[in-house]
Amino acid sequence: MPISVKTVSEFVFGVPWAKVFRKVPNTPRGHRLHPSKTPKNDSRSNFRVDMGSEVNGKFEIVIQANKNAENRSVRDAANKNSHAILAKVVVDPKENPTGEGVAESILDAFKGKGDGEDKK
Repeated sequence: MPISVKTVSEFVFGVPWAKVFRKVPNTPRGHRLHPSKTPKNDSRSNFRVDMGSEVNGKFEIVIQANKNAENRSVRDAANKNSHAILAKVVVDPKENPTGEGVAESILDAFKGKGDGEDKK
């Protein structure tokens, strides 16, 4: 069963984007931005926000599934490929420090819509 839009939506709209954006400029590619890595967080949140590449002074934000997710569809997807990118957007924390519109952009990217830019 594929990962539902509702499951992704619950995660991305619960992320404290302003707090995450403060970490972005100093976080190396491939490292976790949210939530902190603990078995409890990984299970409860189902997903993680990882740092992608820097692109022309902006930064990629990547959503990936956690292997020990509570949600079975998410867990199955992660066990197939825990590094699969479910959604990716390019953000500019200087222009949008609060992360306004990022959850919507990530959800659009997950659905296969959107241009991968935050909606600010």
